[in-house]
Amino acid sequence: MATLVLHPRQGHRCLSGHAWVFRSEFTVPAGLEDGAVVDVADHRGRFIGRGLYSASSQIAVRLFTRNDEALDEAFLIRRLRAAVDYRRSIWDRPCRRLVASEADQLPGLIIDAYHDRLVVQATTVGIDRRLDLILELLRSFLHPSQIVERNDLPVRKLEGLPERSGVRFGPPETTLMAQLGAATSAIDLADPHKTGAYLDQQASHLAVGTWIPRKNARILDVCCHLGGFAIHALLAGAASAIAIDSSPAAIVGTRRSAELSGVADRLTAIEADAFTWLRAASDRSATSDPTSQFDLILLDPPAFARNKAAVAGARRGYKELHVRALRLLAPGGVLASWTCSHHVGPEDFLSIILDAAADTGRTMRLERTVGASPDHPVLPAVPETRYLTGFVLSALE
Repeated sequence: MATLVLHPRQGHRCLSGHAWVFRSEFTVPAGLEDGAVVDVADHRGRFIGRGLYSASSQIAVRLFTRNDEALDEAFLIRRLRAAVDYRRSIWDRPCRRLVASEADQLPGLIIDAYHDRLVVQATTVGIDRRLDLILELLRSFLHPSQIVERNDLPVRKLEGLPERSGVRFGPPETTLMAQLGAATSAIDLADPHKTGAYLDQQASHLAVGTWIPRKNARILDVCCHLGGFAIHALLAGAASAIAIDSSPAAIVGTRRSAELSGVADRLTAIEADAFTWLRAASDRSATSDPTSQFDLILLDPPAFARNKAAVAGARRGYKELHVRALRLLAPGGVLASWTCSHHVGPEDFLSIILDAAADTGRTMRLERTVGASPDHPVLPAVPETRYLTGFVLSALE
């Protein structure tokens, strides 16, 4: 087994508990096999941890353990069982994330459960080379009816891996009726959005009823995917909801989920670009149509900044989105908005919302800050595991 020795300098994040070691932090020995088990040591030769090597990625090593232990089948089953047992203790729901990569000390591995079906993703070469073994282990102790591989992720290119997807075990049909929060949704495990649904928002979906500011509330759910926020608000007693998404499949799924959840008569699902729809709606509202205002507006946009070069444009986009939304917010209404962009952090995102509020003459009070559902744990030493933050703010009259 090769030992990679860190250069003698300050700032190695792995010394503070991070799981990543970058290629620039050490000299790569000749002939090191892609996906191999390696040790990482400081410049004095002291053991730091053991992980899997990637020959293509700038993140050259992902650490799996700080102990001198084999990364073998027994290790994998122990880590998998620990992750599953943790979910059973804190988030015992039929649809949930069972393994969350670095957050479960299994970097590169994502496993989601939809009732008795599993969706698996391998984002690193080390995990990809062990995927067949991992699937065997999952079958041995979870006994799923189906395992779907969803390795159609662009991030795999950074590891020199091809994209692929398909059913690895069980029947070929990938659609099902799933209990997501309090709603029943028709989902497809082959859906390019996440692994079929945004499981990280289930806790907020369940909480949305407590954010409704008044009776007979009108709800606007922007970038709705399967309409989780709108449907849960209607289940909690809201009078009506409009759900917007640019994806035709998402709108079909939203309408079907509304039917299955018994709220279709109060929900209008619209296929539209969020900016275009908000711009037109806010212009109508500004011309004195109070019925076009909403009591609760939810914005869950995709990450606008995929890299540092995109940050300036992302800030402009986020501000425009919030300016238009705030013009549609009724007096005393509530705005809930999320960021999942690593390059536009929570504090920066909140400042963008407040800039938009100032431009629209609104005074906003922060009611609560929310994160991902508990099945998406956070390791403070690995800040990338805290990727989703939402702000719930009320507009003072």
